[in-house]
Amino acid sequence: MNANAQLISVIEDIYDTTFDQALWNNTLKRVVEYVGVKYAGAQSCALLSKGATGEIRVGHQIGITPHFVQTYRDHYGQFDPTQAIRLFDVGEIHSMKDWVPIEQYRKSQFYQEWVRPQRFEDAASVLLEKSADGFSYFGMIKGGGLVDDNLRRRLAPIVPHLRRAVLIGRILHQRATIASPIERALDTLKAAMFLLDGTGNITHTNESGRDILERKDFLRAERGRLVAADPQLNRILREAAAASVFGDGATRSESIALPFVAHAGERFVGHLLPLTSGQRAKTGTAFDATAILFVRKAALDVPQAADLIRSVFKLTPAEARVLLTIVEVGSVSESAKDLDVAESTVKTHLARIFTKTDTKRQADLVKLVAAFSSPARR
Repeated sequence: MNANAQLISVIEDIYDTTFDQALWNNTLKRVVEYVGVKYAGAQSCALLSKGATGEIRVGHQIGITPHFVQTYRDHYGQFDPTQAIRLFDVGEIHSMKDWVPIEQYRKSQFYQEWVRPQRFEDAASVLLEKSADGFSYFGMIKGGGLVDDNLRRRLAPIVPHLRRAVLIGRILHQRATIASPIERALDTLKAAMFLLDGTGNITHTNESGRDILERKDFLRAERGRLVAADPQLNRILREAAAASVFGDGATRSESIALPFVAHAGERFVGHLLPLTSGQRAKTGTAFDATAILFVRKAALDVPQAADLIRSVFKLTPAEARVLLTIVEVGSVSESAKDLDVAESTVKTHLARIFTKTDTKRQADLVKLVAAFSSPARR
């Protein structure tokens, strides 16, 4: 079979997986064969994903023993520099040197204890999709040298088909929903959302809102009406909902802030907005609502904010990893330990981040991330 015919055959196998997920392992084996063990050094490949809560999933793979798959899921995956791929563009082929200097990578715990024992060396990775729920990517592992132009050239024509197959497969196998386009948009919000009529009855809520109601904590539903545990906040909520019936003449068009505190001490911020102006009114009419309450936990959305900051301030992959870790972990020493690099490396990247973002302290970076935090549900 000539090269073109082999490529077409592999692509056909890739699309067959959209109807039968069990075909993926054999298809990945064919991908490795096409890219070439002899000419490109391809040894194994995998489809992986990382969820919004941080769990790592190895969906399908070929060429990695079950023991090493398990240890990757349980421990070593968190040290894999490739996890930073979510910060970059879908469809681009990256190698390990895009995330960390090769010599530093070879000294890392991840390389010494997980990569080297398998006689692997480098990996070509491609981000296939990313969303509020996490991201998925493809990894082609190479032995006996680094990812080179030959491997990239062989892999490149396969990448767009891998992307489409993963997306199509997800669509075909996800549960069908009957939610309207507006409901779909509302369910992507990280903030809890409650659409209310003039008596405070809930006419619609999103997924985050349902999560809060199930807790029966600082907000609950009583016979369909939204009730706040704090009597003063409940009075404000009830009066504002009643006033919203009469339009902007009776209540302000801007939001009313409501500070909620859960029994465990967690703080939430609520914003009540009348649905009486412009586009707001259209949303309200669709659900017989006159007001909308947004409730959000007072916390940072570090990964999504870092994604935007990386793009705006032109951070390198390594700098983006350091930014994420510094904001989440705190100190330079703990960040270096978490990244499995030297403290001097973190300090070097941190200095460049300060310059690019026009900041001077780590506290300024936290403020910057807060300013870029997304309202989308992860």
